[in-house]
Formats: sequence, C-alpha cells, structure tokens
Amino acid sequence: MATVLGNSPNRPRLSPSVRALRHQTPYENYSPSKIVVSHAHPEPESGSYARQSNWSGPHGYGCRHRLDDAPFSLWDEALHDFRYPSHWETDWIRTRYSPTKLGFQWPIIVVETATLPTELPLTLACVAVKFVPPPWEEAIGITGQILPIVEDVRPLSVPTDYAGMRGLPDPLPFSFRKWTQPTDAQLEVLAVELVRICNPFRVHILCPNLIIELCTDDQKVYQPGSLPRRIGGFAVHYHHGTDPFGELSVRSQQRLIAPTASIQDKSDYLRARQELCPGVCVSSGTVTNVGQYATLSMSTTAGIVLRNNRGDQRLTVSNHGFLHSDNVYHPIPQGTHIGEIDERCQALDIALVKLNPSVKFTNANYFESKEPRRLLYRSQVPLGVFFALDGMSSGMLWFQSQGATMILPPRPPNMTEIPFHKMLLYQQFGNGGVTMREGICGAAIVEDDTDDGGVAGFFWEASPNYAFSPCLDELIDRGWMVV
Repeated sequence: MATVLGNSPNRPRLSPSVRALRHQTPYENYSPSKIVVSHAHPEPESGSYARQSNWSGPHGYGCRHRLDDAPFSLWDEALHDFRYPSHWETDWIRTRYSPTKLGFQWPIIVVETATLPTELPLTLACVAVKFVPPPWEEAIGITGQILPIVEDVRPLSVPTDYAGMRGLPDPLPFSFRKWTQPTDAQLEVLAVELVRICNPFRVHILCPNLIIELCTDDQKVYQPGSLPRRIGGFAVHYHHGTDPFGELSVRSQQRLIAPTASIQDKSDYLRARQELCPGVCVSSGTVTNVGQYATLSMSTTAGIVLRNNRGDQRLTVSNHGFLHSDNVYHPIPQGTHIGEIDERCQALDIALVKLNPSVKFTNANYFESKEPRRLLYRSQVPLGVFFALDGMSSGMLWFQSQGATMILPPRPPNMTEIPFHKMLLYQQFGNGGVTMREGICGAAIVEDDTDDGGVAGFFWEASPNYAFSPCLDELIDRGWMVV
C-alpha cells in the first residue's frame, strides 16, 4: 500500500512560470490568501508556508473577500437578494476604481477600468467582481498576441423563438428560489416535465435563467412559441444548435493571460520533495492496455487520495486522460510509474489509481489552494460559495458556485425512468483561457471561504466564463472519503 502522509507543510510550486501566471497583468492578479512564510524556510520557492483566511461573512452570496474594502454591501441578507448601489455608493466605486463602465449583472459586477490596484479583490461590496480593460486598450496575451475584446459576461438568450409570448404555461408546480441551489427533488420533477415537452440533452439552472440545450440529431422540429417562456418561475432560453452553452454566452473581455501547452508544471516532485500532492502533473503511458504503442499521451492534474469503508486507498485522476492506458506516471510518460488504475467512474470522469507501495502522497499540501478534507454532496454546496483549485497548467484559479447542470443521456423509446447526471456550474475567476484547460482536468475544487476543506468535485470542462464538475454524490454513497 502506498504511504499517505497527513502532516506535510504547504509548499509552493517548483515551476516559476506556472507560479507567476497570476501576476502577468493587473487584470489577472487576484490575490490568494496571505502567505506567511516559515522563519525556518525564508525562501518561498523552497520553504513551507501557512495561509491566512481570505473571507468574512456568510457562506455563499454576501461573503466578502479580504481585499474588498467597500464600506457597504450590495447583498441584502434579509431579502436574500442583490440590490443596486445608492448614489453615494456609486460615487465610492467610481472614486476607488475609476471605471469607464459598470455592469451590475447579478450575481457579479463587471468593472471596466484602466486603473487598478496591484492586487484585485474577488468581491466588490460583497458581490463577485470581474475587472476588464477598456475596449480601446489592446489586450496582449502572454505569448504576445493581441486578444479579442468583448464586453459582457452574461449568458444572454440564444437565437431561437421557441419560447414566444404565447408559449406553453409554466409546467412546474413550484418556483425555484432565487439565488438558491435547486433540490434533488426539484431536478427530478424538472427532468420529467422537460422530456414530456421537448428533447433536451443539457439543462443549466443558472439563476434567474434556465438554459436548455436541445438535441440536434433527432430531426425534431419546434414551432415558434411552442415551448414555455418560464419554467419554475425562471426565464427560459432554448438552444437548438451544435455549439454548446458555454460558447453561447457573450464572453467577458478575454483574459489577458492565455496559457499555452508549454506553460505547465512538469517538475519531478518525487525527486525534489520525496512525495506527491494534489495538483502535480500525472501522465498516461506510451503503451496501451493491449500492448500497442499509444498515438497520444496526455498530461493532466492529480486529484486527491481517498479511502473507502474497506480501507482501500486510491488516488483520483481524470478518467478521460487515461482512456487507452491504466498506467499512471509522474510527471511525464518517461518518468516514474506511480500506480495503476483499477476502477473507473465513467459518469464522474474519475479514475481510481492504486498507488505503488513506494510512492508517498500527501493531501495536506495543495500548493496555494486549501487542504482537501471531505467530499461534499451537491446539496452541501450553496450558491455563491468561492472554491479554488491549483492545476499543473494554470496555477491557482477561483470558481464561484452559481448553479446546477443536468446531463440527460439518450433514452430508449418508452422508457419511464428519466436518468440524468448532476453537475455543479461555476463562474471562473483568474487566469482563464482555452488552451490551458486540458492540463487542469482532474484537479480538486476545494472550498476557499472556509477551513473545512470541502471538495465539490474535480475539474471536468470549461468555457471562457463557466466551469463544470460532476457532483460527487455517487462517490460518497459508495463509501469513499478523503484520507
């Protein structure tokens, strides 16, 4: 059995290029919790450090980031809703950030400005905030290319007229509560009603909207105004095309950091520190399970070590990064063989790796992210909670939980049961970009606004604005827990 350590000190990444991604431009420099370097190890590149709290206030919407110095809150706890600022509060924001535009796009605020402090808060007046440059400023990526400028971050409606003014009445016997995670029972009722009136394959409950992606390979034709305008009290947007929802939203002004495949932390942590931890690079083998040479070897991010009720310990990795090989290496395929996959959870995109006895692994050091301590049911993840991950190609990223997604697999004709997979939907903050996503698949998404170390999921998929992770309910029900 592999050795799993539980008391290793937090240590920063060995890769300076990945560690520096947050600091490339002021528009990306969201600050992590304040780092306190041990006196015994004064150099952060090699020493240990402790993290101070990033947050105050409620667990969810209304929380305040430590760099948020607004003397007011735009979250009304009594009404459980956001509010617009007064004239005095608007003047304070203008004085503080010199915005050329302000967008109150609940549940976030978008500040367009050319003048920023060195470090950016993740909230402004207790509301999640994104800073973007004015459109006349050329956005320069890390590789020197000029990036496109787009102005908005909201998931706007898609160009279908299926939900006309005289569409079907709201089919649900209840209304979703605003800014509140839908319950499992509500999702089940929603699935049943949707398959009765249309053929969806993905449904996003993104308060105060429902975004329904309709199947395109069923030759089904929808007439204008033939589908409900509101479902569960939320406005409905239908998409009937090949582009996924994440590509439909009017994107925020492109992140000024566009990590490339060359920006990856492929440091050998076994050689340098004699142990592995969440967030390091793991790679599939060059030989397939049937003994042939693989045409592609993928590098992704290591998850965490779990234990089941029988005492078995397994490391989680991204299943789709190891489709052709059960062998897992660190950091590259020509590196050290650290274990072999002996179980796969296809719907969760999780593969479970039995580590070699000689491999030491600690969950206690997750670089700049907090230590993972427990797995969370979806119902234990309120909307508005900030999470963090630390991927081998991204460094630290922040996600705010903002909704739920249902994936409805194809069903045989006359099937009465409506199976679906539950996912959490997050808004992304930090050094986003398209090309870095492959490398962070499998990274654990850990609560940042508490010290409880709750793990909501493992990174699976992202668009320019949103990220998704399969819910861990099934894994928890099977008896798996964090070591």
